[in-house]
Amino acid sequence: MEPVTVLTDGERCINFEKIKPLFEDWIASAPSDSVKGTGRGDWENSRFCIVDYRNADQAIAAAKAIRAFVPDVPLLVITDFTSLVRKRHLQQITGIGVMKLMLWNEQDPNQLVSGIEKWLQTFGYETPITMPSALHIR
Repeated sequence: MEPVTVLTDGERCINFEKIKPLFEDWIASAPSDSVKGTGRGDWENSRFCIVDYRNADQAIAAAKAIRAFVPDVPLLVITDFTSLVRKRHLQQITGIGVMKLMLWNEQDPNQLVSGIEKWLQTFGYETPITMPSALHIR
C-alpha cells in the first residue's frame, strides 16, 4: 500500500497525482516518530487515506471499511456543492484517527490543493501522533 491511499469513484475527475505529493512531502518531512506506521500487513505503509465518492453512502461505507481495519488512519473526505456528504455523516465513522472534510469546486480545482496545503501548514510536530487540525469524532 502506498503512503497515501485514495479511494474514489472517479466522478469528480480530481487529479490525485497532484495532491498525493503534498501528503507524501508532509510525511517525509515529519520527524521519524511523528507519523507512525500502522504495522498492519498491507496497510503498514499507508499513513493517510483520501475518500472521494460523490454518493454520501458510498463515501461513509468506504471510510468505515478503512477504519474497521485501521482505526487510527487519518481520513480526508472530499465533498462538493451537489454531494450530500456533510459533517453529520462523519459522525458515523468510528475510529480514533483525525478526519477532515474538504470542499471540491469543479470551477476552481486548485482550491482543493491550496486548502490542503494550508491545512498541512497549520500544525507542528509536537507529539508522536501530531496531525493537522481536524475534526475528532468518536
